Amino acid sequence: MLVSSQPVSLVWVFRPDRPRPDHDPVIAQDGKPVHAVGRRVDEGGRVEIILADGARVWAYRHEVVLG
Repeated sequence: MLVSSQPVSLVWVFRPDRPRPDHDPVIAQDGKPVHAVGRRVDEGGRVEIILADGARVWAYRHEVVLG
């Protein structure tokens, strides 16, 4: 877990566990800055990520990296 008392910049890096045709719309969001990370985890172990442009995606925690 990342803990910092200083502001940090985060980005979302899309790392699918296996390629699927429904990933096409999500791939366009890859690498965008993160605005917020939700606390609720779904049954697949993903959290809701709100990107800087307002888009919402469900992602694994290891896909949110320092940017």
